[in-house]
Amino acid sequence: MAGGGGSQHDMQKQLLLNLISEVKARLQGKVDGVTFPIPQFIVVGKQSVGKSRLIESLAGEPFNFVSGTLGSRRPTVLEFRNVPGLHPSRWSVFDEERKMWNSYPVSDVMQMVGRAHEELGKSVSEAPIRVKVEGADTVDLGLVDLPGFRAYAADPSMQDLANKIELLVWKFMKDENNVMLCVEEAGDAAGFATLGKCKQVDPTYRRTILVRNKLDKYYNDLDAEHINKWLEGYGDLPPDLRRFAISLPHWTGDVAPLPFHQMREQCAETDLRTLESKGMSGKYTSTIGIENFRLFMEDKTQQLFAEALSPMLTRLTGLQADFSDRVKLIQQEREITNEDNILHATRQAGICFAQSFNFLMEGALSAKEENLKSMDDELKAFHEHIKKNNIMKESEALATQFPDVESYITYLRETVKLPGMDTKLNGGAQFKRLMYEVEVFTRFAGLEQKFQRKDVIQARGTGLSEVTWHSVIVELMRHNAPTKMTEKTKYVGERIKWFFMEQKDYVLEFMLAIKNSPEEHLYSSRLYNQAKVIERNDAMKRCIYNTFDATCRRHREAFMQMWTDWMYSMFTSPLKLVKANSMPRIDPSYETEIAPTFASTKKRIQEERTKRDSVQAQINEEINHIPTDDRSAEDALPMIQKIIEKTFSRIRCAVSDQMELYSKSFFLLPMLRRLEGDMARLELGEQDKMQYRARSEALLSEEKKNSSVLTDLNWCVDAIQKFRITCNDSSR
Repeated sequence: MAGGGGSQHDMQKQLLLNLISEVKARLQGKVDGVTFPIPQFIVVGKQSVGKSRLIESLAGEPFNFVSGTLGSRRPTVLEFRNVPGLHPSRWSVFDEERKMWNSYPVSDVMQMVGRAHEELGKSVSEAPIRVKVEGADTVDLGLVDLPGFRAYAADPSMQDLANKIELLVWKFMKDENNVMLCVEEAGDAAGFATLGKCKQVDPTYRRTILVRNKLDKYYNDLDAEHINKWLEGYGDLPPDLRRFAISLPHWTGDVAPLPFHQMREQCAETDLRTLESKGMSGKYTSTIGIENFRLFMEDKTQQLFAEALSPMLTRLTGLQADFSDRVKLIQQEREITNEDNILHATRQAGICFAQSFNFLMEGALSAKEENLKSMDDELKAFHEHIKKNNIMKESEALATQFPDVESYITYLRETVKLPGMDTKLNGGAQFKRLMYEVEVFTRFAGLEQKFQRKDVIQARGTGLSEVTWHSVIVELMRHNAPTKMTEKTKYVGERIKWFFMEQKDYVLEFMLAIKNSPEEHLYSSRLYNQAKVIERNDAMKRCIYNTFDATCRRHREAFMQMWTDWMYSMFTSPLKLVKANSMPRIDPSYETEIAPTFASTKKRIQEERTKRDSVQAQINEEINHIPTDDRSAEDALPMIQKIIEKTFSRIRCAVSDQMELYSKSFFLLPMLRRLEGDMARLELGEQDKMQYRARSEALLSEEKKNSSVLTDLNWCVDAIQKFRITCNDSSR
C-alpha cells in the first residue's frame, strides 16, 4: 500500500503536497508562472502510448475521462493523496470561483471533466480543470495531464486542432518549473519522438524522466546478450537521463479480473522476475516496474517541493509587497478621481510635473537609452513633424545651400563637427546641443535680394541730392533685413517649441525613475508618487500634457514677438551695430607678458576703442566714395549692394553669436518660471470630467481584482510560514 501507515514523515509529506496544491490553485493565472517557482510534473507523449493507464496506476484505480471523439484539449491538473484505509477513493473538483474543493461521485467527475473538454469544440485552452483523488492505493503526487501529440489528422480542421495542441504542450514543456514525464512505448530508443521534443527544451535532461511503457510486449525480444544493452538504450540514451521500464495492468472486457492495485503489483513483480531471468544486472532493479516508479515519484515530489519552498516564499513575499503597493496606489487614485478632488489633484500632479521639468532641464538623467535622441534622429523627427502638420515651408526649414535634411545633417557632422552629434541625449544636455544647431542655422540667413535702381530712388526720395547715402542704406536695410532674419527666427522658435513638447515623456520617466535610485534623497517623494498616478490615469496625463503644450505654444509666440521687435529696432540704426573684435591675438610673446600698469591700461583701452570702430569707419569710407552725381546712379547701385550685404553679414554673425542667450532669455527661462503657475491654473473640460468618472468606475473593478489577489497572497505567505514553523522545515 502506498504511503506507509501514517507516520510523522508521511503526514509532513502530505501537508507539504496539500500546501503546494493550495498555493497553485489560488494563484493560477494571477501571477507570472515563468518567474513563480512552483514545480509540477507534466505527462507528455503521443496518443495511445499509455499515458492514461500510467496516471490510473498512480491514482490507484481505473477511470476514464469522457473527452469525446476529439480527445483532451486542455490541461487536467491531478492531485493524488494517499489516505490509509479510505475505500472507495474520494474524488473532488476545484471550484475556481469559491476557491474550494467539492467532492462528487467518480462518475460525475468523469462527466464534468468531459464537459470541460467538449465545450472547447475544435479549440484548446490553457485554463485547467483540477481534480483531486484521495484513497488508500493513491500515490502522494501532483501532476498535469496534457493532450497527446497528434500524429495523424483526417482533415484540415483536425490538423489545425493538432497544431494548437502542440503549441499548448510546447508552452508547458518550455516552463523551467515543469518536470516532464516522457511516456514512450518500449522499443528502439532511436525512435522516441517525444523524447526528442523534450531534448529541444531540456538539452541536459535535467527535468526529464523517461517512462518506457508496455514492457511486457517486448519480453520475447530480450535475451541475456541484449537485456542490459537495451536497458542502456543501445547508446541512444544519455547516461544521466532518469529512465524506467514498466508494464501496466490491462485486460479484456469491461470488468477487471482483480482489484486494480493487485494487478498493478502483479505487473511490477512480473517485470522484475522476467528481466532478472533474462540476465538483467542488479543495478537496474530500481528502474523496473510500476512500484519502483511510484516510490521514485513520491521521493522526487517531496524533494522538488521542499527545495522550492524557500524561493517560493521569497517570490510570494515580493509579490505581496508589490500587490500591497498596487492596491494602495489604486485607492489613492480613486480618492483623486472623486468629483470633489479631481481638479485639485490634477493641478497638484501638474505642479510636480513642472518641477520635474525644471530638474530635467538642469541636467538630470532620466530616459531609457532607447528613448534618447541623437541629432540625426532629432532633425529627421522635427522635419517629419513640420511636414506632417504643415507648420513651415520647406524653404523656411532648410537653408538654400542644402537640398534636403540629409545634406544638412552631413554638413553638421563633417564640416561643423557639431558637439554630441551622434550622442543620444535628452533634457538640458539635448537643449545645449540644440543651441549649437540653431546658431549654425541662423548663420545661413541672407538678404537674397538684388536691389534695383528704382529701390534706390524710392529710398532716396524724389531727388538724388535730398538725403545722404547713409540714410538710403539704412532705409533699404530697415525694409528688408528684419524680414529675412525673422524667417530664420521662425525656425528657431519652432525648433525650441517642438523640443520642449518632446520632453513630456522624458519628464515622466524621470519622475518614475527617482524611487530606489542613487539620487532619491535629492528629490521629494511626491514626485514619484504623483508620477505613478499620472502614468495610470490617462485623463490626468492628457490634461497635464495639453497644459504643457499650450504653455510651449504661448511662449513660442511671445518669443517670436520679442524677437521681431528686437530685429526691427536693431535695423533702425544698423550701421551703429557694426563693431569689430578687439580681443588681442595670443602669440608666443604672451608668455613674457607682465602685469598691466595704469599707463598701459589707458593705452589698451584707446586701442580697443579704435579697433571696434574700425569696421564702422571702413564702411563710412566706402559710403563716402559712392558718387552723388545723378548721372552716376548706375555706378552707385553695386556699391550700395556691397555695403548692405557686408553690414547685414556682420549683424547676422553678431545675432548668431548671441542666439543661445536670446533663446534662454526669451524662451527657456520664461517657460521654466511660468510653467508651474500654468499648471496651478489648469482647468478641466466637461469631457475630462466624464473621463474621470469612467476611470473611477474602472478603478473600483481593478481594486476588487487586486485586493482578491492580495488576499490570496497573504493566505499563501501565512500558510508557508506556518508550515515551516510547525514542521521544522530544513530548507529555511
